Amino acid sequence: MRFMSLPAVAVILASLSIATPAVAASVVANPAQIVEVLRKARYTVERKPAEDGEYLIASFGKESYSFNIYFFGCDDKTTRNCKSVQFYSGFSPKTKPTLEAMNAYASDNRWGRIYLDKNKDPVIEMDVDLEDGGVSEALFLDNVEYFESVMNRFAEFAFK
Repeated sequence: MRFMSLPAVAVILASLSIATPAVAASVVANPAQIVEVLRKARYTVERKPAEDGEYLIASFGKESYSFNIYFFGCDDKTTRNCKSVQFYSGFSPKTKPTLEAMNAYASDNRWGRIYLDKNKDPVIEMDVDLEDGGVSEALFLDNVEYFESVMNRFAEFAFK
C-alpha cells in the first residue's frame, strides 16, 4: 500500500481550495440586506415603518417609477425571518382604466399581477420567493429589473 507524503497532501488540498470559487451570500427577505444590494446596484432606497414591520421604497434613475417592497411570511408583526417579498406599484391616472381594459391587458401580459384598488386606481405587483436559502444577488436584481420593465409597460397602459 502506498501513502502520500504530508507535503503532497497539503499541496493537493491547497490547490482544491484555490480552485473552488467563493460562494456569495444569498439574498433573503431581510430589509437591511436588500437595501444594501439595491444601493450597490445604484438604486435609491428608503426604509419606511409599517404596522407589521417595515417596507422599502426603491427607484432607479429619473426615468423609472418608484416601487415598494413588502415583506411576507415574517415573524409576527416584524420583518424578521421573512419568506418572500412583493414588489408593488400603484398609479393614480386622471382617467382610470376600466375593468374590461385591465382584463384585456392582463390576458396579453403574462408577468405581474394587476388589479384596481379600492379607489379604482391601477396596481401591479410581483412576488418573489426567498425562502429556503434565498437567491443569488444576480437573480434577485434580475427580478427587480424585470419588475421595473413590467411596471413601466403597465404605467404606459395606465396613463394612456
